[in-house]
Amino acid sequence: MKAKAAYLNAFFKPFEIKTVTVPEPGRDEVLIRVRASGLCGTDIHIQEGKIGSVKLPYIPGHEMAGEVFKVGEDVQNVKPGDHVSVHIDIACKTCRFCQSGRPNLCKNLVRIGFERDGSHQEYALVPAANVYKVSKQMPFEYAAIIPDAIACTYHSIMQGQVKEGDRVCILGVGGLGFHAIQIAKIFGAEVFATSRKKVKLDLSIEYGADYAINTAELDLTKEVATLTDGEMCDVVFDNIGIASSVQQSLDICRPGGKVIIVGYESPEFSANYQDVMKYEKEIIGIRGSTPQEMIEVIKLVESGRIKPFVYKTYPLEQINEAIAQLKQGNSLGRSVIVM
Repeated sequence: MKAKAAYLNAFFKPFEIKTVTVPEPGRDEVLIRVRASGLCGTDIHIQEGKIGSVKLPYIPGHEMAGEVFKVGEDVQNVKPGDHVSVHIDIACKTCRFCQSGRPNLCKNLVRIGFERDGSHQEYALVPAANVYKVSKQMPFEYAAIIPDAIACTYHSIMQGQVKEGDRVCILGVGGLGFHAIQIAKIFGAEVFATSRKKVKLDLSIEYGADYAINTAELDLTKEVATLTDGEMCDVVFDNIGIASSVQQSLDICRPGGKVIIVGYESPEFSANYQDVMKYEKEIIGIRGSTPQEMIEVIKLVESGRIKPFVYKTYPLEQINEAIAQLKQGNSLGRSVIVM
């Protein structure tokens, strides 16, 4: 059987649509008929050669949803016809990180859409352990963005230990930020959202933010100080990830508060170390999510407590146009390739 796939053959070059032979699943593998595949800023980093573990040529895409088409003989957790979402990380389950409940930091980690072919194709072969059933009432484009845009955001909220009454700032709302607002509200936080675009600020309020601050017009530090009577925010999520954004996050973080690094546009950042030291502020990185968090997020989406935000969908043949729109900053949130 033949199918279409979007290949990255060279860095800084467009994806090429090719016809490939659909593989057969091994004993513990599942063949997914991909129905939707999310696009992420990381896809741009991959295309530009910024992810060192990626080896070309290969098929990117790490946000996958579809129908189970065929299963290996040892697979018990899903059956043909099930609607599923696919967790990104393939962990070894034996290293100290896996054994201590942090498989997202697995020493031998292999990721779908990074070190292994991903979801920008019509059929994808994945380990059965990474496949999670979702409701057949859930749109595939919603299920596709669960593994990254939602689960990774949920993981960042967990890393920030957000609790009821916390003041939380989402620095730079978009594909991740609109979900961060919803999740922070589930945990009982007061949410500050920032953007330079009015349309994103309006969406932030729609998704539950208490305050939406236009950083193109207002001084963020002064505005947060005014709104909090100088107490500032308990947790700040830096979704921007440029050289100056960590310091901006520290500026609006209260003594003893946390800055969670989510975005990673620049390879380095600059910050005042005395600001961190004297006021016991924490800078915490996040990577991926755990299987348990994936389970919890699916339940939250199925119950309607999280509403996935999909800005636009594209057919596979228009993947390069979709990537171009993402690069140009024209996408307000997650774009999804639909098969």
